[in-house]
Amino acid sequence: MMKHVYTEPTEINFSKLEERIMQINDPYLGNYNDIRELLYKLITEKKPTLIMATGGSKVIAYYLQLILERIGTSGIISEVIEPRDYYYKANREMFSNLVVISASGNTNGVKEALLDFPGNKYLITEKRKDDINQVIFWGNDLYDKEKSLISLATTLGPISLLLDSVDSLNKLSSMEIIKTNDKIKELLSRSRDKVYNLNDNYKDASLIQIMSGYETKTSANVLESNLTEVGLAAPVIHDKGSFCHGRNNLLFQYPNSKMIYLTHGLKELDKVLIDSINSEYGNITIFDTDDLQDNIFWKEYYLILQMIFLSKKIAEDKNIDITQPDYNPNIVKRLYLFKGEM
Repeated sequence: MMKHVYTEPTEINFSKLEERIMQINDPYLGNYNDIRELLYKLITEKKPTLIMATGGSKVIAYYLQLILERIGTSGIISEVIEPRDYYYKANREMFSNLVVISASGNTNGVKEALLDFPGNKYLITEKRKDDINQVIFWGNDLYDKEKSLISLATTLGPISLLLDSVDSLNKLSSMEIIKTNDKIKELLSRSRDKVYNLNDNYKDASLIQIMSGYETKTSANVLESNLTEVGLAAPVIHDKGSFCHGRNNLLFQYPNSKMIYLTHGLKELDKVLIDSINSEYGNITIFDTDDLQDNIFWKEYYLILQMIFLSKKIAEDKNIDITQPDYNPNIVKRLYLFKGEM
């Protein structure tokens, strides 16, 4: 077993999170406007869009999908796929746009899909490349690249750019820019305080169940991805409706597992689920955004932040370094570098 090298201690990484988001979210750089222009084009043209991503980048893909499907009076048909799915998707030519999200731009299958897709294609990536047209770079010269196994700024930076863009598709004034960034800083602080004030202890949690609705798909996948990639616990995401039809038996079989309940305001189904689980098990922690009076895009951003800080707390309870966990170097090297047929 080995530890990841070239990583920062957890506290340093988290202490730099706000600064790094602000560096990526600098409105005076071209990257900021590139994201805005892409989103404006997708929203105004209203054409079916495939969004391709894998690993931690899928979180950004789900957030983009939420925006495209929920923006304005009539949303846009969109679907999130992994690179492998592209070649098995017989109806891919029915989509007009392909948006690929990859920090490296070298994920297996990404280049092939970009070359093959006949419609409009865009690559959202961190690093500058010259071999692919229509590339949107979210990294910039100011960005102090994080050194961590899990995606913190690498996830939150592009999501913050999308959030800013959808909040005002027109060019923001200086005062609006300051107001937006101050709001992000405030939500970072509120999310951290919410999690650190919890009385829960996850030291002995080997299974963590995550209850999610459609609008919390991004935040649910943030927690699932972090738990899995760091090896903190086995995560299972439940849809609230499916939990009513049999998936609740997992809680019965593992009554000591933790339940993380995500919601943007309690609806009738939420109240029934929470009351039922609490009456039998009492191991449920609710993360709501009822203290934020904003649109769904800000609310989900707020919940994403909470799941990032919850990941840190779970790691601390288990005495695991979330930035540099142990791993098997033989498996990691062989699988991560795989470039063969999919």
